[in-house]
Amino acid sequence: MLQLIFYPALLCLLFAGAKFMNKGEWNDEVLSFDHTKAFLGFSSIVIIFHHASQKTCADWMDPRYIRHGLDLFVYVGYLCVAAFFFCSGYGMRSACGKKNFFQGYFKKRLLPLIVPAAFMWAVFFVSEKIRGIKIDPPLWINVYDYIWFIPAILYMYVWFYLSFHVLKKEKLRMPLLWTGVILYIILAFLFSPGTWWYNTVHLFAVGAGFAGKKEKRIEGLRRHYPLKTALFILLTLIFFISASYYPKLTMVFHRQYNERIHWLLEAPSQMISAYTFVFSMILLGMKIHIGNRLIKALGTFTLELYLLHPFFVQLFAYFFIKPGAKPVFYIKDPFLYVLAIIIPSIPLAYLGKKLLKRILS
Repeated sequence: MLQLIFYPALLCLLFAGAKFMNKGEWNDEVLSFDHTKAFLGFSSIVIIFHHASQKTCADWMDPRYIRHGLDLFVYVGYLCVAAFFFCSGYGMRSACGKKNFFQGYFKKRLLPLIVPAAFMWAVFFVSEKIRGIKIDPPLWINVYDYIWFIPAILYMYVWFYLSFHVLKKEKLRMPLLWTGVILYIILAFLFSPGTWWYNTVHLFAVGAGFAGKKEKRIEGLRRHYPLKTALFILLTLIFFISASYYPKLTMVFHRQYNERIHWLLEAPSQMISAYTFVFSMILLGMKIHIGNRLIKALGTFTLELYLLHPFFVQLFAYFFIKPGAKPVFYIKDPFLYVLAIIIPSIPLAYLGKKLLKRILS
């Protein structure tokens, strides 16, 4: 169970060089660019562990291939993605008041997402064709399952442009943004493969709204700080457990599992826990300043790392891309499996960021 070392290692990664505030002191940089980038850099690593755990110890796997040790990561991915959506919305609203912010908007915001996503889609498409793997329609989704984040964030950026640039009435901007987010959630609920397509996107609008009244919101969070921190953490745990562990809880309490109840619980519980998790992190960040060099560096190429690491997740898994497909190089040991994903992903993602910058310039 050497993989258990990853848990303390991740805590060290997050808190190395952290500064803990004394009573009466506050971390005024909690939502600064550097502080949020550092947390997102850490979150990108947790997402890698999340995807690795789904190929080593997830409940839905063939029992022959289950190797325990990464179990705590199986369901946490959406919480980290919620942080990305919140920071994206917050950053957009904070910066949109700057001169010429919307000049060349689509080139600056959309192309850096589309180009690497299209490249990784092509990598998966060619890989599946070479291996003779059948691709079910719709082609654009089923070639690269992890692509969902790209159309989601592209949609948010376009709707932000409509709300904060095309629309001139300031009072109507946030309502219009929320209208777009709710419309996306409804469409994704009706047509997407699962809840991960829509269970965190509302945090984009939450982040934009928070940025519009930052000082007031921060001051509000400081009042009754211990109570609010404990409450948000407790709510996160309650709704996270209800969303992720309902089947196991029914067995613990000797109750009959009900698929309908689980379906009704899952999406709302995920959406609530995503919200409370983000505010738990803000509240904790008000007292803990993080930002060592490593997570700061990781925070500069999170998109490339998110898009690239799934290839290695598949390359070393017990099947290649699609269930039943023969593996390429199956690594049974979870510890070595995680290392085999992380070691090539980080430098290649960094180089990809550099290359993308040169291409777009």
